[in-house]
Amino acid sequence: MLALLLTAPAAAADDDWIGAQVLPKETARPRLDKQVLKWNDLPLPCTVEQVQGDWLWVKTAWVLKSDVLTLDQAPAYYTELMKRVGEGKSVVYALRGISWLLNQEYVNASRDFDEAVRLEPGNASYHHLRGKSLYLLHKYDDALAEFNESIRLAPSNLVVHNDRAVTWNALGEHQRANQELRDVLRTDPNNALAYSNLGANWYDQGEDDKALDALNNAIRLDPKFAGAYCNRGRVLTKKGDYPTAVDDFQKAMKLAPREWYSYHGWARVLATAHWPQLRDGPRAKQLAERSCELSRWNEWHAIATLAAAEAELGNYETAMKLQTKAMAMSQPAKERDQLENEKRMACYKAGKAYYDDAPAEAPGPPEPVDASTK
Repeated sequence: MLALLLTAPAAAADDDWIGAQVLPKETARPRLDKQVLKWNDLPLPCTVEQVQGDWLWVKTAWVLKSDVLTLDQAPAYYTELMKRVGEGKSVVYALRGISWLLNQEYVNASRDFDEAVRLEPGNASYHHLRGKSLYLLHKYDDALAEFNESIRLAPSNLVVHNDRAVTWNALGEHQRANQELRDVLRTDPNNALAYSNLGANWYDQGEDDKALDALNNAIRLDPKFAGAYCNRGRVLTKKGDYPTAVDDFQKAMKLAPREWYSYHGWARVLATAHWPQLRDGPRAKQLAERSCELSRWNEWHAIATLAAAEAELGNYETAMKLQTKAMAMSQPAKERDQLENEKRMACYKAGKAYYDDAPAEAPGPPEPVDASTK
């Protein structure tokens, strides 16, 4: 079984490790109670949840800080490892591919997974990984073929079924995605990932109440699932329940401080909320810039939100440049996204900020605070 992890620099304080992902060296010997494991017993990816001295708890085991790699270090480390062990080792290509994947170098990742599959075509994990890289390159039909092959080789891997459902969603095949996720939940009724993906799929179909039900189940099953909080925050933002949405984004930020999507979600509220009382251009710009940095400027949603923050600050020329960049990256854009992108650009060209329309049943704005009661 392949496995992964990320870290901060060796001299980092304990708090800097929490929430970090890490990749293992091949010399890693994780510990679980008195049992000594191998590096490939760790699930990939996983996140550092606790720190005790030189040891990191990575969800399923303890591993030494000295046995993990930062994402910046990992590609070069695995390239050197390949020179030492020879280029016939499929697992080293897979590990380097994973490091490229997490660095959002999707073309490089796909090439390494191609080589891993060539060397070991019957390895279901390699087909799964190649499918993930192809999905992230927006090659959805090719990704689907890889997930199909991975499932043929290892039918019981529910993570691959989840990824295939997400791919059906990207192709606009929402009913197929729904069916796949229901099949996962029949097999594993406690699969929080399936509930979160189901919620996102319902959201894309405009079924916001069904989306909330699914996401509430995901969070009930896994209260530390940052992605589920972000998905629920998206739904609540659309429904105009900004305070609860922001609460979800803040929870996600604490659980996964190095992930871009929680910063993006909160920034979007502060830049585009239909309540003037909530808008805060400077803070929205700060959060949106952090989202862009964490996503290495590879996520068009984050860049579009930074554009909205700049427009809220009256910087319309900058907003237009950023929005143009976001729209060029958003292909193949869903029709809903494309229409909203065009609406945003029209606002900026007219010297206006972009704000959400008020939902028909949105909660009312907060009451003004009476200073005399403080």
